Amino acid sequence: MKVLLVASFGGHWVQLKRLAALLEAEEQVFVSTADRHNAGASYYLDDFSVRELWRGVRQLPKAIRIVRECRPDVIISTGAAPGLLVLFAGFLLGRKTLWVDSIANCRRLSLSGRVARLFASRVLTQWPELASWRVRYLGRLL
Repeated sequence: MKVLLVASFGGHWVQLKRLAALLEAEEQVFVSTADRHNAGASYYLDDFSVRELWRGVRQLPKAIRIVRECRPDVIISTGAAPGLLVLFAGFLLGRKTLWVDSIANCRRLSLSGRVARLFASRVLTQWPELASWRVRYLGRLL
């Protein structure tokens, strides 16, 4: 199985790398917002906030190109908005997608997580009290 893993650099990236270490995938391909010298990802996107959707719209063709080139069986993201963008590109191209909301979001799902509910194949929270419509709690992953 080929997995495309996407996260913004920083805490989201740390959580994604921890999750990746637990996966039994034949191939893992990473997408980050940091430059090549910092993250070690195969692909890079400019960072933006979900509140700056115009920046995301400008990068959607690049996100679609990444998914087409990689041809993953599943796309996983721990956030933030650039991860959401690649998940959306995967949705448009018929790929399975998984959003894992950050463990830091203990009071409510992140804004990106709430948007991911609309199209992601699965949305996971790490807090049982946040499980709801289209959001599953399977335990703490990270």
